[in-house]
Amino acid sequence: MFSSGLISVLSEKDQFEITAISNALKELLPELKTGSPDVLLVDILHCDNGGIQLLRKIMRAVPDLPVILLTSMQYSDCFTDHVKLGVKGFVFENETPEDLKEAIRKVLAGSNYLPKEMQKWLKEISPSGKQNSNVLRKKNTLTDREISILKLFCQGLTYKEIGERLFISPRTVETHKKNILTKLRLKSTAEMVKYAFHNRLII
Repeated sequence: MFSSGLISVLSEKDQFEITAISNALKELLPELKTGSPDVLLVDILHCDNGGIQLLRKIMRAVPDLPVILLTSMQYSDCFTDHVKLGVKGFVFENETPEDLKEAIRKVLAGSNYLPKEMQKWLKEISPSGKQNSNVLRKKNTLTDREISILKLFCQGLTYKEIGERLFISPRTVETHKKNILTKLRLKSTAEMVKYAFHNRLII
């Protein structure tokens, strides 16, 4: 019933073409490889652990495929992990069909899409006032290489994968990460992701 509703919404006036629908990963992966879709919608409202394991397998199989999650604020503790994995859009269960279409259009155009409620949540957990100004200024203390590495960590890449991407050793990547955390006074990769969100480095 849920899938049928999505088909009805997205197929209206031939705005989008549904290439495949699947309720199981083993059915989905072959479809992704042969159907060459432009974007993938994943419903994590019915997944365990915020769909993290499912998304990891999908991203491994089709790393360049943009993913939009159908989710809700009850999964907010997973949002940073979703971003690190490379999710490009979030659509909440209480949003309208037009919001879903707008999310797809933005992601297809190369942008990210965040619901207003999620944007509000990000502002609430971010530092405010003078502290926030200091955080914004700190962005300018990062070198171009450090900003590149920060963005790659936000995509969920490992030290080895980042090193291969930038033609440097994993140990050098680790050193850069330590420098980033020290400069920004952060303690973890999750905090780096939040910093990148707040400073529009990955939006």
